[in-house]
Order: sequence, then C-alpha cells, then structure tokens
Amino acid sequence: MDQSTALDRLIIGAGEISRKKTDWEHRDGYFHGTKQRLPFAPEGVSQEYMELREQAPANWLGLAMNTPVQRISVEGFKKPGQARPDSKFWENAWVANGMQRAFRLALQAMMVHDFGVLSAWENVDKRSQPISRVESGSRIHLERDPQDPTRTAWAVKTYTERIRAKSQLVLPANLQASVAQSREWGFVYDDHTWFRFYRDNGSGMWVYAADGVNPLGECPFTPLSLNADANGDLYPSIVPLIPQQDALNTIRFNTLLAMQFSAYRQRVFTAYDPVIKDEDGKIVWQKNADGTIKLDTQGQPMPLLSSPGRIGVDRALVFPGKDTRVFDLPESDLNNYVVVLQEFLTQLFATGQIPPQYLLNKMANLSGDAMAGAESTLQALISDIWQVVDDALVDHARKLTRAAGQSVGKGHTVVRGDGEVRSFAQMIDAIVKLVQVGLPRQSAFEMVPGATPWVVEDWMKLAEQEARSPYLQTLDAKDAADAEAAAALGGD
Repeated sequence: MDQSTALDRLIIGAGEISRKKTDWEHRDGYFHGTKQRLPFAPEGVSQEYMELREQAPANWLGLAMNTPVQRISVEGFKKPGQARPDSKFWENAWVANGMQRAFRLALQAMMVHDFGVLSAWENVDKRSQPISRVESGSRIHLERDPQDPTRTAWAVKTYTERIRAKSQLVLPANLQASVAQSREWGFVYDDHTWFRFYRDNGSGMWVYAADGVNPLGECPFTPLSLNADANGDLYPSIVPLIPQQDALNTIRFNTLLAMQFSAYRQRVFTAYDPVIKDEDGKIVWQKNADGTIKLDTQGQPMPLLSSPGRIGVDRALVFPGKDTRVFDLPESDLNNYVVVLQEFLTQLFATGQIPPQYLLNKMANLSGDAMAGAESTLQALISDIWQVVDDALVDHARKLTRAAGQSVGKGHTVVRGDGEVRSFAQMIDAIVKLVQVGLPRQSAFEMVPGATPWVVEDWMKLAEQEARSPYLQTLDAKDAADAEAAAALGGD
C-alpha cells in the first residue's frame, strides 16, 4: 500500500464512519435508555400530560443486552498440548492491559452495534507486554475482502483530539495567546503497512504524517460479530427489540394517564352554572379594592363564582336550579394495563432469549433443575456467543503473540469461565462421586462453580502442604491408633 492508495482508503473509511454515526448513536441511546423515543402526545396538551410522557420510558434493553454478556468470562489461555494455562501470556497480554474488565465492552458492542473490536499492537517500551485494547466500532471501518467477507482486507481508524494553537492576534512580546482547535487523526492499515494522516478542525484535506511496516503481518483489528450473513452484512441484536421497547413505553404512558386521571371515581355535575347573577339576571363581577372590575391574565373581566361546596360524608351539596344533576363515573381498571404490560415484557424477553426469572414476578422458589430448564434458551444464545468469542480471541491472541516478538506456533485456545446456573449442592455431590470412582482431584476442583485455573492451582498447593504437614500426619497416626485400640476393646 503506497501513500496514494492509503489516502484513497482513508477517505472511503472516514466516509463510512461518518455515515454510520447516526445509527450508532440511535442504538446507543436505546441501550443506555438516555435517548429513547417518547410516546405520542397530541399538540396543546397540558404540562401535567407532558410530565407523564417524560416519566413513561423504562429501559429494558440494557437488561436484555447485558444478560448474556454477564455470563461470558475468560479465565485464561492454553497452548495446545499443555494441561495448565499459559500464565505468562495471561499476565502480560491480558491482565497488564486491564482486559479482564474491558473485554465486556467489546461484548456489549457486539450485541448493541454492528460489531465489537479488539486491537493488538507492539509495545515499544516493553516488548514482552503487547498492547491489547477494546476499540470503539464507531471510529473504525473494516473493509471486507470481496472474495472472503470474513476477512478484513484493510482498516481505517479515526479519532479527534483537542490542541492549542497560537493566536493570530498581534500582542506584546511578553504576552502569548492561544485558541482551542481540534485535530482529527486517521490511520490506515493493511497486512504489510500502516499510514497516519491528520486534518485540523474536522475539514480540509488529509495531510500525510507518517508510515511504517505492520509488525503483525495482518490487520491489527479483530471484530466480534454475532449476527453476520454469508455476505458479511451485520445485524445488531438490539434492532428488532427497539420497536418493542417503544410499545412498552407507550403502555406505561397510557397506564400513567389512567392512574392520574381515571384511577378513582370522578364526581360529575351537569346543568350547574356557578356564575353569580343579580336580581336582573346580570353577571356579578369581581372587583378590586378601588372598586374597579378585576381582570384575568387575558384582560377579561372575572365573574363572581359560587362554590359547589366541599364533599364529605357529613356534608350535603345543594345547587340552585331544577336541572342540576350530580353523579359518579366509575374508575378505570388498572389491572388491564398491568396484564398488557406484562405480556409485552414477556414477548420482549422471549425475543431476546432472556429467561422469565429476570422478570422476578414470574418464577420463585425453583429447584436447580427447574432453573436450568428455564434458562435453556439463554444457554443456547450464550453458546452462539462463545463460538464467536473463541474464534475472535484465538485470532487476537495470535496477533498479541506476534506483537510480543514470539513465535505463534499452534497458537492459544481460550479457557472459558462457567456462567451456567446450577445447584451448588448437586454439583458438589456429583463431583464427590466422580472422585470416588477415580477422577483426579485437580480435574474435580476445576468443576467447582467459580473455580478459576489460578484458584485450582492454589487449592492443589494447599492440599499438598496439608498432606506433608507433620502435625497433620501426627494427628492421623493418633487417630489410627485410637481406632485400633477401640477395635481391640470391642473384640474382647
């Protein structure tokens, strides 16, 4: 890739990044619940009506997207043929870059947006600790190989930083002035080279800055894409759930309106004129202290009104006029709104493959087997995610190994964390039975829920120390002697 080709690719990539910005922000707003579309409200409604409209949105998409992500955890990397995880690679390439926490951001982006992105690069200051990052897909364009849509032919990354530039104002020598500007950087990568360009204040032509050899021998970005077709087109998981979120917001809005205006019995008066009139039938106007007629905010005279009285069990309401009628309107049945809301929530969770216990009111006091059965659809989704994660992390680990200046060899495989819901008592009972029939203790320890390879290693060391402890050996010998003595007495 020469400079001219790099510039052409940068222009294309920057245009694609700009084009997808609106959709990216739209999905992000729905995921975080900060920019969801408000329910419809006709023009001219009251402020009270509008306040209820603002209260209507309740974000369920964050829960739907985060639920499977929370079940995915990486606990190490293994080299083929090795029983134990590669602790050096784990510490230098993963832990040193804070990827234990940051990796979740890539999974969230994979669910909410087109893809999540990991990047690898060499660390000039410390070669043994390569740089591993989670990148924002909103700033990256990955150009697919037309012959193989699963492969990235070249990539573009852009970002903006604020800089201070000298002011053009003529000032005394002892004074200096500067103005804030922005500089946009653009990077272009292919399998062999990289180029860096910049432009100031987000406009104008890109200016060449630097270039070099790509030490990885391939594109440094690794995408995580859950919903991709054979053409390489991506479909975010959140998109089909957005209309359902809008429907839920509308149902909540209607419920709030019913609660505010018709949740209680309403007393209605008909044919009652509260305007006070004199003996000649003329309206009696309110007056100021100086005797002038009192005007409202619109400049209209204000009539004197008679109070209909205060309602109470020990009061009687008496109204002038033979045609006055008083009656009640029944309250709305809010249970109907609740039933519809729960049904729509169930449908949203079913579409997102989220088990019913996440609604909290659907299931309670379930056994471990029943809970596992309820989570079967979620486990199917997690299985699909793990296939994506395995492939992506194997690719990412290969790039990190090269960035560290080491031979890739057969590469690394991922040590998965166990995110499946099980009954702890049932699991321990099964593990004990397996040990009794000959399963090695280390393999048994690895099956304990929440046991990482590093925890199991500590357990094995402690078990070995206890086995070699003279104090424990003495106790064991004493117990054996006591048992023999007791057996002998019993035999006599």
